[in-house]
Amino acid sequence: MLPELPHTIEPEILARKGVTIEGKYAVSELPRLCEILHDHSGHTTFRLEFCQDPDNKHSLIRGGIEATLRTICQRCLSSMELNISSPVNLGVVSAQADASSLPDGCEPLGLENKTITLSALIEDELILAMPISAMHDIDKCGATRILNEVNAAARNNPFQALRKIAHRTHKS
Repeated sequence: MLPELPHTIEPEILARKGVTIEGKYAVSELPRLCEILHDHSGHTTFRLEFCQDPDNKHSLIRGGIEATLRTICQRCLSSMELNISSPVNLGVVSAQADASSLPDGCEPLGLENKTITLSALIEDELILAMPISAMHDIDKCGATRILNEVNAAARNNPFQALRKIAHRTHKS
């Protein structure tokens, strides 16, 4: 069993100590993420390594987050499982001007004060990793067969394709 996770963390102190935090959250514990999902089941796992850059100028957070989320396919509008595997490569900055001096590949993590809520950090990274338009693989999507039929019919007679669409809509 994993140790209990801290509610808030001080990334700069953790980086100076070289701490690694790993754990998991239930998706239901991440309310902003839940707002964009179909259901709130599942969990997310993460591993975050806090360290200093080679020049000891910046505190860095490196690692990864993985989650299996339930969302809606934007092609067929049915529920789908979405696997997220997101690398984390953040540099702690106190001012936006400091962001330009971060090591290559680091995204700035601006802190208003010295602490941040751990679950909010994980939640932010997951929200950023979500695709704009989640869709099943084309060969697994229920809309593929219908789209293929409509496209084939449209090549023969575009008005017949419209009739088929209208007919399907009235049946539903």
